[in-house]
Amino acid sequence: MSRVAIIGAAGRMGRELCRAVLEDGDVELVGGTVEPGAPELGADLGELCGWGKAEVFATEEPPGDAEVHIEFTSPEATVEHLSYEKPVVIGTTGFSDEHRSKLEEAAKSVPIMLAPNMSVGVNVLREVVSEVSRKLGASYDIEVVEAHHRHKKDAPSGTALFLGRAAAEGRNLDFDDVAVYGREGVSPRSGGEIGVHALRGGAVVGEHRVIFYSEGEEVEVVHRALSRRTFADGAVRAAKFVSSASPGLYSMGDVLDG
Repeated sequence: MSRVAIIGAAGRMGRELCRAVLEDGDVELVGGTVEPGAPELGADLGELCGWGKAEVFATEEPPGDAEVHIEFTSPEATVEHLSYEKPVVIGTTGFSDEHRSKLEEAAKSVPIMLAPNMSVGVNVLREVVSEVSRKLGASYDIEVVEAHHRHKKDAPSGTALFLGRAAAEGRNLDFDDVAVYGREGVSPRSGGEIGVHALRGGAVVGEHRVIFYSEGEEVEVVHRALSRRTFADGAVRAAKFVSSASPGLYSMGDVLDG
């Protein structure tokens, strides 16, 4: 049974992660961190997430006996927490190239599972998008549209980029060369473009649409997250994977294939 600590346990996703770990019979919640001076400091993590008394408490630093960390925080915080040198599942999004380099360097010493979306459905969908893009061919225009709650900080979402890259991969294109983010003014479509658009509002957990348009038809692939629990369950599955993995940088695809 892997001993798990949640980094950022007081956030919306952190609480969902605590509950998912507590309800899973194959992992054990041994700790969770909150920011220094946070009102949740010292709180029972089971009560914090609505599960009930767990006798595991929120602290500023993760317990030393934790075997795996799960983290959905900010890019800056995630990179700083690499100093813990523990196997870690990272669902944080919005990393810069510099952040990514630091993650790759850390993965030489510990297993790191990094995914912009922990949903099993989204990660299977990636394979579908790549295949549909390849088979439909260049005559079909591609648009990626994502929607999230009003509090999401990064745009477009990491998942939208993940799916956009899958679409580009299906046509042997470099996504960074063909991506167009939104449109404004006089902006006719050029051949090979992949449009990416972000919507923000209300309490939308997450919706991603990849649309293929031709002169005669429209093909749409859609994923809608109905609850944050789907991401938490995927992260717990990933935690079991990294607990016994060799050092390296892994994806959710590795978890599903493992």
